[in-house]
Amino acid sequence: MINISDLTVRVGQRSILSDINIEIEDGKWTCLVGPNGAGKTTLLKSLLGSMPYSGSITDSGVEVFRNHDRNVAFVPQHPQIPIGMSVSEYVMLGRSKRDGWGNESNQSRKLVADILKLTGLFGMQSQFVSLLSGGEMQRALIARALVQEPTLILLDEPTSALDLHHQIAVLNNIELLKERGVTIISTMHDITLAAMYAEKIVVMQEGKVLLHGTSDFVIHSPELKSAFENRINVYTLDSGRPVIVANKDLPNN
Repeated sequence: MINISDLTVRVGQRSILSDINIEIEDGKWTCLVGPNGAGKTTLLKSLLGSMPYSGSITDSGVEVFRNHDRNVAFVPQHPQIPIGMSVSEYVMLGRSKRDGWGNESNQSRKLVADILKLTGLFGMQSQFVSLLSGGEMQRALIARALVQEPTLILLDEPTSALDLHHQIAVLNNIELLKERGVTIISTMHDITLAAMYAEKIVVMQEGKVLLHGTSDFVIHSPELKSAFENRINVYTLDSGRPVIVANKDLPNN
């Protein structure tokens, strides 16, 4: 269980997150949604333990910035692209903490090959990551996270550069991690996809949590619409699946 208590993050005089209090269940998928500037990425980095904060974030009872034994994978939205590294080498970085760089076991090499196939990158393993398209790079980031076999995976907009086919394929692969007890926390602009995959949704606005709860409850809540200035509508398909559609702005009179 991850417990967030009175979490506040400031950059200079600016408050990015204010008095956040939520619990995140182990082995579940929790998605952070909200408009740009809501503080979603900052919350992910705080959970990673890489952002100074006041208050408390404990993972299994241990403050996150003090726990150096956590096996946490982080998939950033804007990664640093290494020059001169192949796709297979880049993905293999996910095994370096277990094996040491350059000392990968046969088991690790097999796992990397399997993950490259899962993410549609197997034919590109010798290609330089610096030459990948945005969508291919996104898949390489996720592949590196998957081979790490984390207990917690943090994903910042994991589908932002992917076409619809690869969005579903990648999210399906991430969802499989729950069968191994992995806790998943992501941000997503596409609230329809968030409702498809996440059991819990946290609605954020201006650095605060407006609401958190089960996906079905949150999707149909007034707080979700309020976070987006009442410019979204929620429709329910015959299958029972919700679809969230943005309103087209009315022309100025």
